[in-house]
Amino acid sequence: MANTSNEGAVAAAVERLKSLAEEIEDMSVEFSAPVTAAEVAKLEKKFGLKLPPSYVHFISTYGVFKVLHGGRELIGMEEPEFLRAAAPDPSDAVDGEEPEVEEAINEALFFQRADDDAVDNFWCFNPRDVTPEGEMGVVGYYHDEVFELPKLLGTKKAKHFQAFSEHIVEVIDELIENFAEE
Repeated sequence: MANTSNEGAVAAAVERLKSLAEEIEDMSVEFSAPVTAAEVAKLEKKFGLKLPPSYVHFISTYGVFKVLHGGRELIGMEEPEFLRAAAPDPSDAVDGEEPEVEEAINEALFFQRADDDAVDNFWCFNPRDVTPEGEMGVVGYYHDEVFELPKLLGTKKAKHFQAFSEHIVEVIDELIENFAEE
């Protein structure tokens, strides 16, 4: 079950994002239609995994979004039907036997483009890093860095585990902070 306080934090962040778009000239936030339970079930069947509850809550409540400024996309989530379960370049993998590493990358689920211009940088879910509540750790994939999926950060030994709800609030607040500095 999703954490109610996280849902509140996410809802507040979405409202801050909408307010920012109203205040900044030439900025807009576009949301898709919310995703239905049947569409979520279809995605879970397609990828052979349960999507994180906080992500499902977000896409079922708000849909996915992108933020545009001056015609350029600053941040954007992948439409659920375009989620990818493979890294753009598996040769970026390190730290393991080749078949193991490639298998790990093929299990990553890329759900959001990072806010960099014209390159394949993504945020992804790590299905090897799942809490008892079903939240998956969020990790970054950057085209110019080696890519590896950390294992088991959601356990008590975790040094840094970030669920989708925390991630999306951080991404929105970072964008707002960047515009506040301008």
